[in-house]
Amino acid sequence: MAYPTLQKLFYRDVSSDRFSAHDSLLKERLTQESTFRTGIFLDDHELFLAVPRELSLLNEQVLRRERKVSALWRHLPTIALGAFIRSLILDEVVYSNEMEGVHSTRRQIEAALNRVVSSADKTSKLKHTPFYEMANLYLNLTKAPSMPRELQDIRTIYDAVVADGIDDVDVPKDSLFRTGPVIIEDQRGKIVHTAVPGNQVEDILSKWLTLASSEEIPELYSAALCHFLFEYIHPFYDGNGRTGRYLLALQLTAPLSDATVLSLSRIIAENKNAYYKAFSITEEELNGGEGTHFVITMLELIAQAQEELIADLETKRSALDTLNARLNELEAKFGKRSIDALFFAGQMQLFDIFGETKPMELASYLNVSEATARRLLKYLADEKGLLERTNMRPVSYRLSKTGCGMLGL
Repeated sequence: MAYPTLQKLFYRDVSSDRFSAHDSLLKERLTQESTFRTGIFLDDHELFLAVPRELSLLNEQVLRRERKVSALWRHLPTIALGAFIRSLILDEVVYSNEMEGVHSTRRQIEAALNRVVSSADKTSKLKHTPFYEMANLYLNLTKAPSMPRELQDIRTIYDAVVADGIDDVDVPKDSLFRTGPVIIEDQRGKIVHTAVPGNQVEDILSKWLTLASSEEIPELYSAALCHFLFEYIHPFYDGNGRTGRYLLALQLTAPLSDATVLSLSRIIAENKNAYYKAFSITEEELNGGEGTHFVITMLELIAQAQEELIADLETKRSALDTLNARLNELEAKFGKRSIDALFFAGQMQLFDIFGETKPMELASYLNVSEATARRLLKYLADEKGLLERTNMRPVSYRLSKTGCGMLGL
């Protein structure tokens, strides 16, 4: 039987002493030796995490599956790795924005990433590229960034996440965080959450910082609890969802691979009903501040992201093996430089979200001039029919139907 909520057990109990039985069970769960207590109160109840058998097994399964993700990841060529990471970032930003009703396209995020990567100095002109700051944050997840240590760090992250995606009137001007009240309603006008009062935000966020850096609780548990708590605090008037999901991704970079972390927002978006329900369950008065079900839900979402990622990587790995075999057979016919270019284009076809090869990137890979790369791509497209032009500005190519067939893709 699945681990039941205290609320569910209360309503199952039809006896006259169900209130005292409920209180006794809450006290039992709260005081078990395996329970993690946060010392942070949600109204009258302390946020805590019991660790039932289901959660222990789920945690172990996630960590075991992560080893498989990492093994598949390590065996990918450098070009494939880079293309796949960029594709995951594009989806991560787009899906996180989408959940909050902010429209952004993969092409917009790609343009922002290109500006981030190509510019050594971040001039004010470059920073006006839509979603530049948010793309930069997600790209930096691959560089083992530190968690926030001070309240100002949270505000700095918030400003980057919501740039180009929030009305200026909703950004706190004279304080780090909101000072007024926030009430969240569903589509029918029913109140689903009343955020903590503005004068308590900094105090509880300081406790959030302590919880996020604690070494007394397993990292996956801590990350999930911190995610719940950040959204519960709701420290800003708008943009809390996007900021909270970025902070979750940031905290998960310690125990999980970049690939898993950058696959999570899509899974959350595809399962948003279960995601939002997990918040509601934890806030139910009868559940007494127990965060166990929220943590279970978040680990289940992580597990789903891993399962889909493993399946995708295994499929791509098999296709990559086929590509290598075909190119080995064709080297005598096309010559090494053309084969190297086709290997690059094949990796982009498999791992890049748009499947595109650009002259500048190919030039870097082949260690030739961009003009030489352009001529080579044009030759493979116009004379051999293996590529097709997808854009003129900037110029880009992808494998044609003939090229994909010849390379087994």
